[in-house]
Amino acid sequence: MSILAAYPNLPLLSLPVAAGIAYAPHFIRALIVINATKRWNNVSPRGQLEKVETRMTKAAWAMAKRAEGAHMNGLETLPVFYGAVLAALHAGVDKDTVNFYSGFFVISRVIFNIVYILNTNQITALTRTGIWSAGMIACLKLFLAAAATKY
Repeated sequence: MSILAAYPNLPLLSLPVAAGIAYAPHFIRALIVINATKRWNNVSPRGQLEKVETRMTKAAWAMAKRAEGAHMNGLETLPVFYGAVLAALHAGVDKDTVNFYSGFFVISRVIFNIVYILNTNQITALTRTGIWSAGMIACLKLFLAAAATKY
């Protein structure tokens, strides 16, 4: 059975999947900190990185900061994606179009997170920006398709 057969409204399924992808770097950051320090302060987790910086290697701390950045970026892009998918579905945009762009966005966010967290140079940072742009263009395409649809 294909995923399209099991979930005929794949764009709606992509909404919680995208949320999970946005939150994944938060947990990756926690694992990096726990691995480096053998502890986690769940009483004050938002200030955790600043408190443990001196107990972590520079590379581990930098990776944890990038994971935190990927998480924040995911939260910032999530409302745009949700709006784009819901606008396209509400306007009756062709199902294949919405499936394609919502799937494209989700895949771009997985790749974005990986590149962001592992990035250590300007070339990879530029690649990350390109991946982010591609995801945002997918959202724009959904908004434009919704705006062009008469309902």
